[in-house]
Amino acid sequence: MLGTPNSTRKNGRLLSYPVIAGSVSILAASYNLAIISVGLQDIQKTFALDSTQLTVLASIILVGAIFGSIISGILSDRLGRLGILTADMATFVAAGILSSISVSFTQLIIFRFLVGIGVGMDYVIVFAYIAEIYHRSGLRGARMATILFFANFGILMAYVSGALFDYSFGMAGWRYAAISGAIFSIVPIILRSRLKETDLWKGLRLNSFRRIAKDSVKGKRKNDILSFSIPWFLYQISDQSLAIILPLVLIPILGLSAISGSVGSVFVKLFTIPASFLTILMIERLGRKLLQSVGFLLRGILLLSVGIMLFYSINASPILLILILGMAFFFGAFGPDKTTVIMPAEKYETEVRATSQGFSEAAGRFGGIVGIFGYAMFSLALNGGGIIFLAVTCLAGGVITHFFIKETRYSNNLEPKERTSGDT
Repeated sequence: MLGTPNSTRKNGRLLSYPVIAGSVSILAASYNLAIISVGLQDIQKTFALDSTQLTVLASIILVGAIFGSIISGILSDRLGRLGILTADMATFVAAGILSSISVSFTQLIIFRFLVGIGVGMDYVIVFAYIAEIYHRSGLRGARMATILFFANFGILMAYVSGALFDYSFGMAGWRYAAISGAIFSIVPIILRSRLKETDLWKGLRLNSFRRIAKDSVKGKRKNDILSFSIPWFLYQISDQSLAIILPLVLIPILGLSAISGSVGSVFVKLFTIPASFLTILMIERLGRKLLQSVGFLLRGILLLSVGIMLFYSINASPILLILILGMAFFFGAFGPDKTTVIMPAEKYETEVRATSQGFSEAAGRFGGIVGIFGYAMFSLALNGGGIIFLAVTCLAGGVITHFFIKETRYSNNLEPKERTSGDT
């Protein structure tokens, strides 16, 4: 059997039905996040955009994700997880179709903003849901890492699909890419029909939006939000920004065409696949904090090396640059890419879990926006400046994690009201 949503076994099958449903959902969300990244140059030509407008277009989905994460968090804590989960996928379907038929820059901005709302909603609720249905399982972190593996795979699929659409349909390729995200999002809606609401939420939910908002920032909870939001913000400065603009980043660095830039992005992103498998295998043994701090630091060092090579105009082969960037992505996927999401989902309490997760995710999405604009600004200031900027934020994340973040692996997985039973 795949396992039931209300399983309380310490161990069990990693790929239970809720994990599969959540994985496909996150796969669709990450696919929609990155699907038009390969076509940004064609969009720029189609609507005659300047560099500022192109940067706004690349980042608008993250603005939508900020709104989606905050709104869905408090709605989910008040009304339940599953209804909001279905609504966010419906957003992907509608906004993806509308994006594909946009006839102006303004329309495309609006519809990509709506796609971003769906992305923000999905990442909040899926992990709140999984954290609750497996709250007594020793595989809870590994299950959430499994779902996050599909986020890496979704972005990789987006690069491959985008390249194929660009090759097959030329300037109109991005339109086919956008509608593919809408069609793909129908699958998670079907899978979610078999899920059940979590018992924890039904037993501990608060009865008003006002109380949820107030309690989520009361006392120690406010400090928890701050301590988990800062690393999430710092990591997404490099990760979300690169996920969206990586093809554009590679074109001038490697001297590639638009299609070749997308192919190079695929090779770079491939490094996240083995890293994600290793995270699934090791997260319960090594713990979240160690993976996060080491991943941050090594990712920062590798990105810094690329930035220094660009700054000093050191001639390096495209293969070497792709290898270094690939390893930077490897250590991101092996550490903070997973742990910055998993640790708060484990730590936050059920009655305000999604609201708190929403605040932390919003910080991460804002980090992505900072990364896109920061990369553009520092790249204009000096050769390699954009990559150096991203590297510094990763190094800061490693230092903050090591000195200020507490491990959540050893936290008692039971909710406060259950701890009197003597279970551990």
